[in-house]
Amino acid sequence: MRMKAKYILLPLAILLGSCTTAFLEVEPTTIIPEENSYKTENDIAKALMSAYAPLQALDFCTSEFTTKGEYHPYQFISDILADDYNAVGGSGPGDCPYLQLMFDYRLTSEQSLIALWQNIYRGIYRSNIVVNRIGDVEGISEANRNRYVAEARFLRAFYYHILWKFWGSVPYYTVNPNGKDVSYIVPQISEDELYNKIMDDLDWCTSENRLPDAVTITQVGRVNRFGAYMLRADVVMLKKDQSRYTSVLSQLQEIIGSDIYALTPNFADIWTDEGEWNCESIWEINYADNPSNREWEDIFAPGGTIYPTFVCPDSYKGTRFAREGYGFGPVSKALKAAYEEGDQRRDATIMDFNTDAEPGEKYNKRQGDTGMFNKKYMARAGGNSNYIGSNSPELNFRTNLRIYRYSETLLRAAELIVRTGGDQATADKYLKEVRDRAGVPAKKATLDNLLDEYRLEFAMEGHRFFDLVRFDKADAVLGGRGYSAVKRYLPIPQSEIDRSEGTIKQNNY
Repeated sequence: MRMKAKYILLPLAILLGSCTTAFLEVEPTTIIPEENSYKTENDIAKALMSAYAPLQALDFCTSEFTTKGEYHPYQFISDILADDYNAVGGSGPGDCPYLQLMFDYRLTSEQSLIALWQNIYRGIYRSNIVVNRIGDVEGISEANRNRYVAEARFLRAFYYHILWKFWGSVPYYTVNPNGKDVSYIVPQISEDELYNKIMDDLDWCTSENRLPDAVTITQVGRVNRFGAYMLRADVVMLKKDQSRYTSVLSQLQEIIGSDIYALTPNFADIWTDEGEWNCESIWEINYADNPSNREWEDIFAPGGTIYPTFVCPDSYKGTRFAREGYGFGPVSKALKAAYEEGDQRRDATIMDFNTDAEPGEKYNKRQGDTGMFNKKYMARAGGNSNYIGSNSPELNFRTNLRIYRYSETLLRAAELIVRTGGDQATADKYLKEVRDRAGVPAKKATLDNLLDEYRLEFAMEGHRFFDLVRFDKADAVLGGRGYSAVKRYLPIPQSEIDRSEGTIKQNNY
């Protein structure tokens, strides 16, 4: 296989080569003073960094943790709605009870994910600052001005798309409420209206070369056009908006023809330290353990992630993994059985202590234990070895969250070719590339085969539930767990309805 050039995207690392130190040293705050704050390009760069920062809290919680005790790993809360975890895990029903209720489709508005909701709106607020205050910045080129706004609108679209995925109809604003000329009571818009608003941002930021095709080493941290293409495909295909299928397919094929990305030859290598920002990576959320001082008292401090601790077994004894795991996410036996013999993705995805344990390895079994765990993100021994703090090593693993990979580009392009009646041979070719890398025989690119392939390729990466929804399979696969059409969207947090003075309409859940 011919390897293609490697380009890097580190959403929370360096924004500008000329202000690397200043960028890294900025500590995001919940309240950002605006008066006389945005006059130079460096000011707006810091504002953009602050808009990226809430992405780091997608691994487990927000500053509400000290009062709410809420974990919300972005991929995990997607996947517990699907069928690849046997149970939520943890110590039992009282351990993160909102996750236990989500798994059974019994979530209440009082238990709904308020910390996630607030963190996402924090990101929206900060993105709006960049869009609306950049007009105050002097001495900035038109190209740079457009690029800053495009990044901020991409982020705003990404944040709103999370709300749209989980709640459907939510309050929407592009000018931040201040209680004066803009009311704190923000109108709620419908799921269809929110989709159109998200697409407005994505159509704008992906046009007229406002975003580059790739970023250089001196600009790692800035989203590129192809990352925005992938988000656009994600949103359009979940909406099943056939009017945009052709344009999305064209963009996906532009990625394929760009000669920038290629599949990582060994699937297991994607999930190592060395596999971060590999030739397959289109967008990742970056975490680091050096410098690293993320603490329970300040989870927005620069540093690593707790997600590997979250999905690692409790009280592990052995040499391969970390010892302080929480034991969430026991993998279902059905997922392992879904892989064909010889599929290299199976053993890279699932750590099965029933068959693959080394001598002396053991752990404390927790709720729903199957002996199998999410190997992609399990906390590797030494994965936080550069942590410089003293109290919270479990928060500081240097494991990036992989959001968009090139294999997804290939599979989504194949799917759209099938859905639009395009060239079957091309669709088959794209699917074959993914299966060749996995070491399994080629298959025809049918919708059923592609749905199966999404499951095998992206197991426990947050895809499965939304794939079942858009393929109209959620009722058949999840109905026995309590899923039905009215369970598609989570209940809106009751505290937000109360704060809206009753103007927010609750989902029928």
